[in-house]
Amino acid sequence: MIFAFFNASVFALLLQNLVFNGGFGMSEAIRIATKPKDFFPIALLVAFFTSATAAVCNLLDHITFINALSTAEHLGIYCFVLAVVYLIFTAIIILTSRKRKKDTHRIGMAAVNTLVLAVPIINRRAAFNISESIGLGLGAGVAFIIAVLLISAAEERNKANNTISNAFQGKPALFIYIALISLGFAGLSGQSLFV
Repeated sequence: MIFAFFNASVFALLLQNLVFNGGFGMSEAIRIATKPKDFFPIALLVAFFTSATAAVCNLLDHITFINALSTAEHLGIYCFVLAVVYLIFTAIIILTSRKRKKDTHRIGMAAVNTLVLAVPIINRRAAFNISESIGLGLGAGVAFIIAVLLISAAEERNKANNTISNAFQGKPALFIYIALISLGFAGLSGQSLFV
């Protein structure tokens, strides 16, 4: 069980980085990379929501009548689970924190990240068990952190680089960088780009 957990974590972290390979959560990763003060809280919240949602959705998939539902119905259940996890976590933060508005804003941004909903769908398609589901969720969360760090480093280097032509300065150069990193992760995964 522990091996399955770490295997799924490493799979999501290195070989199948869901941010670079699938594009899940990419827009949020780019936005967070430009605001360093929000980086760690939101990245940790994304890791939490991916793991928690993956675990609960995996447990629900073992219920016979839920397992027989269509893909669209599963997506509805996953959205409902995410909403419940979000509401419970937000209620705990509101009751225990003094910086309510700022904290709840960060929680909301992390919860609606497309990466959070992609993980339960991938778990279902791969028929992962509970430890693999949690491992994939945690690995995807850490992959999101790595993606934001790489994008942030690229953003800083692009600003310092005066040799980039005016047409490519800023976001165009960043998107080219992200595309090249994505190609690298796609090559590591061993999947064809033309499926």
